[in-house]
Amino acid sequence: MTGYQEGYEKMSVASVAFLLAHGGITAGLPGFSGYFTVIQSTNDLIQVTHAQQMADKSGDTVNKGLLKSTLITVSIDIGRRMVAFATNMNNSALLALVNYTVSDLKRASDTKLVGICQVIHDNATTYVADLTFYGVSAAAITALQTGISDFNNAIPTGRIDKTDSGAATYLLRTLFKVLVTNWAKIDILVEMVRGSEAAFYAEYKHVRTVIDTGAGSLSLKIQAKDGVTGEGAANVALTIVAANSELKGLTPAERKWAVKKTAKGGGVRYKGLADGDYVVTATKPGFKDVCVTISVVKGEYRVLEILMEK
Repeated sequence: MTGYQEGYEKMSVASVAFLLAHGGITAGLPGFSGYFTVIQSTNDLIQVTHAQQMADKSGDTVNKGLLKSTLITVSIDIGRRMVAFATNMNNSALLALVNYTVSDLKRASDTKLVGICQVIHDNATTYVADLTFYGVSAAAITALQTGISDFNNAIPTGRIDKTDSGAATYLLRTLFKVLVTNWAKIDILVEMVRGSEAAFYAEYKHVRTVIDTGAGSLSLKIQAKDGVTGEGAANVALTIVAANSELKGLTPAERKWAVKKTAKGGGVRYKGLADGDYVVTATKPGFKDVCVTISVVKGEYRVLEILMEK
């Protein structure tokens, strides 16, 4: 998963726990149960898919790496002994075929490595009687062939794992789209109790904040969405100011980020915001104005979703 996806998953799990603890408030919201059930099952699927993705990327890759390391070690040992034999026999042709360094083999592609090792094996088999005096036994040559076969068999496995991992990555993108859509619908429903359940509403908005700790100097992303479709809303004017300041009190540098318009995808990013609370106002002709307060914390990349309703 990406850093943003990990942050979104944590938010989703935490928000589910919060809403379960306040079931009395949400019970009367129309359609809430259906959306909430979808979110819960999607959270479970994301966790299972991510676990499979990590297994595909790590388990077989580690096994393949061990096989490669073993193959190189065995091949180099036999190869060096054959180099000594070819040098003593003035056999320049054989020397050219088997004279490789560890670095040569490590840099070789998987298929090229198999080819090199197979050449070493085949020539060792040809000169097996002479190589006995150089410490190369028939058993060692057989072990080399086994190593070649094992590593060669691991190559297509690695490719399959990449395909499986790619499928898992695609599935995760799809599952997160489901989450985004259904959380957007629940956000609209929660707006119904904004006045009557002010404390619940404020805590809900806090828990629903997505935090991405791997975003470098980025402090905040505001994602404006159509309240009906959940799609990104373009041309939304966003004004962001410190909660204890007025726009007129900002410096020229601060004014550069104080007002922005969303692009096609509905997102705007802010870098280097100081710690503290900020008031975000979103406006667009034909839509209701939205005013939200969000806290910015050093080292955390926060994502604020704003739903624009007509």
